[in-house]
Amino acid sequence: MAKDPIIIYGRAVQDARNRLRSAQISTMTDVLVAELFKPGTWDGTAFATVFAGWVKKLPAMDDTAGSSLDKRAAKAANRALSAAQVRADDFVTSSGAIQDIYAIGDMLRYVGEYFEFGGGGQDATVNAVNQFRDGLRNQLAFNKANRARRPVTDYDLTEWPDLGIFKNELLDRSVVKYMERFYGPYIGADISGTTTDALDVLAYYVAGASGTGSLYIDAGAAIGLGEEMVPIATMVLQYHHSLMECGLALSLSSKSMQPSSLTDGAALKRFNFYDYATFTNSSTIDPIASVMTRGNQTLARDLAGRGLVIIRDAIDINDNPYADTEIALLLDDPANNRLFDLNSQYTPFAEKRREVMMTEEGYYQNCNPSLTAYASRQFGNLAVAGKSYDDIIRMNSIDLAALKATASTLVFDNLDAALQPDRPGAVLNAQQVAAALKLPPQPQSSAQPASQAQPASQLAPGDEPDADETSLRGIDPNRLRKALAIASLFDN
Repeated sequence: MAKDPIIIYGRAVQDARNRLRSAQISTMTDVLVAELFKPGTWDGTAFATVFAGWVKKLPAMDDTAGSSLDKRAAKAANRALSAAQVRADDFVTSSGAIQDIYAIGDMLRYVGEYFEFGGGGQDATVNAVNQFRDGLRNQLAFNKANRARRPVTDYDLTEWPDLGIFKNELLDRSVVKYMERFYGPYIGADISGTTTDALDVLAYYVAGASGTGSLYIDAGAAIGLGEEMVPIATMVLQYHHSLMECGLALSLSSKSMQPSSLTDGAALKRFNFYDYATFTNSSTIDPIASVMTRGNQTLARDLAGRGLVIIRDAIDINDNPYADTEIALLLDDPANNRLFDLNSQYTPFAEKRREVMMTEEGYYQNCNPSLTAYASRQFGNLAVAGKSYDDIIRMNSIDLAALKATASTLVFDNLDAALQPDRPGAVLNAQQVAAALKLPPQPQSSAQPASQAQPASQLAPGDEPDADETSLRGIDPNRLRKALAIASLFDN
């Protein structure tokens, strides 16, 4: 049975944000350990070492031929490739030991630029890769009317780190900013094109190992194998992008992930903010499946199985002479609550943002849209602690303290007190945790690790699921193992 929403206010709201970030950072750290290190060693996994070797072998462009425009593009591609190859050396030693784990994130970004400028040659394959790259971006979300950011003025004089969320500020009309305020993570750098570019690079990389010839399938394989989680984890941990920005980029429909004109495809079937398995389309392939299971347990532990939504934040109360404190709700069972399926919420947020930023006379106004507007859409009929949502959102700290005195089990200004009765620590017994942490041995081959065929992954409610061997002579066994791993992901 669903539990009543809990009201938190004041310092408890920021504490809840911090718990959410802490669980995310913990899980992203586990992703890098599991995907890049052989268990119990400093040595790289097959994916880590083979990918680094692949980057080092990418060909430079001829920057002396063609028009002046071609030459400039080729030089830009070569600069990006050179930077990627330097970071490849920083990432892993010649003996296979991992050094700088974040270098792989830089490698992916630079290789993305290399392809953007025509790197790899002027052939049909490279053209297809660039078309696939462009098509991965959702047209609505990446339109400048909704993706609204600008460089911080005099950024070079701020002495802040050269990272995305510090270099850029989001404008009032940014839909992602509106969503990040509501769901509580840090406000980042808007929806992440770097995430979709990294998926394009990995699809091209997988294509070379599998020989499938279909970037749509290869991108799905990179997600199911956990490889796409590596650039996501590095971006989150290095503060290039928030986890929300990465998840939205992959979960909104795109031309590249539509196998036909009749479908509305996306790289991620679903993106639930409280179910990390949605980042891998509920893959059952270890080690990534175990990491996501453990991440979900961490998140459930840190917020006692509740989901956070902010109904009034610091931006709302700025210049308000009455409201003086942030207010949030903790909702039950967020992993199964459609409100936290963020891909389904993007369009409603975009529509509400546009609506509240227009005056009664039909003119647009420069302002941040109020969280109250979106929360009212969700909770307008909600009553908590005997008070309607409309009453609660108007309360200041004095009013909330009085409500807390009369409804001490539902209203809190202390997060630990709010979570204590529901903390599911007893449920996470040692056996469950041990099972989640147990990672399979990594193959010693220098090739991409083989994966055994797995049962079809469980789809979210309402989702629809998306060779014969004639001869094995002359087939590279490493390529065959990779192809079998890919086939297991689509065995629905």
